[in-house]
Amino acid sequence: MSLLMRPLETMDDREKVNKGKVIKYSQEKFEDAKQMSMFKFLRKEVEVNGTGTHKYRIKEGPNKGKVL
Repeated sequence: MSLLMRPLETMDDREKVNKGKVIKYSQEKFEDAKQMSMFKFLRKEVEVNGTGTHKYRIKEGPNKGKVL
C-alpha cells in the first residue's frame, strides 16, 4: 500500500508521533545547552604559576597553601 493510499487517521497519528519526537528532541537539546552553559560559567579557574610552580595550590581546608 503506497503512502498516498493510507487512511487519514493513520497519517494523523504518524504526524502526532513525529511532532512529539521533534518536540522531545528540541527540549533535550535545550537542556543540554543550558547544562553546558552552566558548566562553562560556574567552573572555577585553577591558579597556575601562583607560587612559581606549575602545580596546583590548595586554597581552602586543612591543607591550605600546600602545592600538589
